[in-house]
Amino acid sequence: MMKSDLHFKTIGLIIWLSISALWAQAQIAQGVGYGQTKDAAIEQAKRDAVEVGLGAFISSETVVTATTLSDNIYSKAQGFVKTFKIVSEKQGPDGLWEITIAAEVTQMLDQIMQDEAALQTLLNSMNRPRIIFMIKEINLIDNIPTDFAETKLLSMFYEKGFDVVDRQLVQALKGQADYEQALAGNVSAAAKIASMLGAEVIVIGTAKISSGGKVYNMYSGQADLNGKIVRADTGEILAVVPNAHGKKPHISASTAGVNATNDAAEKLGNEIIRQLILKWSTQQSNFIKVYIVLKNADFMSYMTFESFLKAQTVSGIRNAYAKSLNDGVAEYEVEFEGKSQALAMGLSRTSPDGLDFKVTGISGNRITVEIIQ
Repeated sequence: MMKSDLHFKTIGLIIWLSISALWAQAQIAQGVGYGQTKDAAIEQAKRDAVEVGLGAFISSETVVTATTLSDNIYSKAQGFVKTFKIVSEKQGPDGLWEITIAAEVTQMLDQIMQDEAALQTLLNSMNRPRIIFMIKEINLIDNIPTDFAETKLLSMFYEKGFDVVDRQLVQALKGQADYEQALAGNVSAAAKIASMLGAEVIVIGTAKISSGGKVYNMYSGQADLNGKIVRADTGEILAVVPNAHGKKPHISASTAGVNATNDAAEKLGNEIIRQLILKWSTQQSNFIKVYIVLKNADFMSYMTFESFLKAQTVSGIRNAYAKSLNDGVAEYEVEFEGKSQALAMGLSRTSPDGLDFKVTGISGNRITVEIIQ
């Protein structure tokens, strides 16, 4: 390694550690946002406040002389708005809102996991997604159907303030093809089940409970869990936990198995929540992916609508990609700075020349648009 490279990396490490130490404390930062709706302007102001808060720790010289280092810092030090208040607001003659906020910006993982108010703010900003659990449990100790892992996960997420779907509603679908396929780990089937029950997020996984044998008068309970977290509207995998292991002793083999399962489920649940916070907090300070379904489309309208999205006529669109066109149904993926409702509002207020359409549906991060013939 060349001496200059080593020097640069050393400086980068020092800067990164310094920022990490300072960023661990909440900062008050001012942010300004613009949008076609008040909510859209507030969301943009939040992102601006995060960047302002982080930028306070990065000198202009660092940005100029080490662009890649600066980009790396931004990518790894995303912040989150814990609380905020509106300093000023105004709506221009063109209907565009300008909002200035004073925000308390905090490091997401270190504090949100421990701060109930911050977690609730994050859940509210994500429109409080409803979540369901489908855990296939194999109990090799008692050889009977059990649901210890699912019970523990339900309890954990409920206590954290998540909106959890009643287990009985899930059990009512037992025996249906999608239910069995979802329980076997089929992501597409899991998304259908969640959609049927009005949930935005589903956790599917397996739990295996076994005994590690007897030592003196104690049985060793063993449990291994895994899980995937899936968005119902898009089928996107939000988080994956390949293994969470639990091990607990008890004089009763059955109780040892239950305790080990609770131990593993707690580890699984904490990791799921950690990954969701990381995903959602990053979305709040960057952009979200919104999927648009365009009905009554032919090839020309398919291309015209893509050009319309890429022209960023609707405020907040960062990028847009045409994904497919089948039997008159076109699909697009849009990177949007704000909530999907704001994008739907923007789409409903404008259209490209020669192509009339209307927004006919919105569910989570999926918007349905129909061309008017």
